[in-house]
Amino acid sequence: MIDLTNKKILLVRNDNIGDLICTTPAIEALRKKYPNSQIDIVVNSYNYSAIDHNPFVDKIYCYTKPKHKKSLLDKLKAGWGKLKILLAIRREKYDAVVVFRSDYSKSAELFSNITTATYKVGVKNPKGKDHFNIHIPVDDTKHEVEFCFDCLKEFGVKYHDEKTLFYVPKSLSTKYSQFQGFILFHISSRKVENRYSKEKFKTIIANLQNDTILLSAEPADFAKAQWLSEHTKAVFIKTSSLEDLSGVIKNVALFVTLDGGAMHIAPALGVKTIAISGATNMKKWYPWGYKDLVIQDKSKIADNILPQTITEQIQRASEHIK
Repeated sequence: MIDLTNKKILLVRNDNIGDLICTTPAIEALRKKYPNSQIDIVVNSYNYSAIDHNPFVDKIYCYTKPKHKKSLLDKLKAGWGKLKILLAIRREKYDAVVVFRSDYSKSAELFSNITTATYKVGVKNPKGKDHFNIHIPVDDTKHEVEFCFDCLKEFGVKYHDEKTLFYVPKSLSTKYSQFQGFILFHISSRKVENRYSKEKFKTIIANLQNDTILLSAEPADFAKAQWLSEHTKAVFIKTSSLEDLSGVIKNVALFVTLDGGAMHIAPALGVKTIAISGATNMKKWYPWGYKDLVIQDKSKIADNILPQTITEQIQRASEHIK
């Protein structure tokens, strides 16, 4: 075992918000193993909220990806911000770097390469060389939470029932406290294969005896959610951001969602989650702690799932809800 007691450790997780949420149990376990070590992390502006206020990290390096900016000036500003972070990381003289990415990422490895760390952990570059000296095998039958623990195996870090974490400001949970005990449907998903028709959602809601039902959606699906609110007993809550949505989720008793970042937020808040999945590998990405509540058709197309199948799963999961 490699001992990192009193060492400086840099973690890198610069992809999506759900991915970073899945990393939080490993970060907690790392802190428990090395309470006196310096543990810092690199994230981006898109996933920052998944690590904000996390009690197990010391410093958060947050940068904006230049590709996410439209104007040349904004791209240059983002590039300059990233460069300043790379220089700060170089000066810190880390002893170990762990890149939590289950697919090789050149941009993520850059944060490792800028250091003089003795131990550099990451997955192998399938197209050529990389500079990691501890390679982590990728097993797509394992959950992402488990993969993150594999990344820390050489340092003696083990899983002890750590939960995923997501911070919700008290102001947001209080804002939506009137929805305690409700069922919340989140009807948006980025990929076509993971989407579900409004007509089928209408059938599901009509079949439920529960009258305390909410709807949430991404801006692209606001019209769809509004249509559902006009044709069912469900109430549409138009949230302004993913963080705002988390305030609603924090209060509800059951979260029914299509695949996306919100699917990982709910379990991190201790909310029972039913995932309606399409093309996603749900062995790797199911809502942590709620594997048995995943609904997925063999076709890997969410809209092929019968409304009755989803209705029955909701009824079983919400028996305690009045």
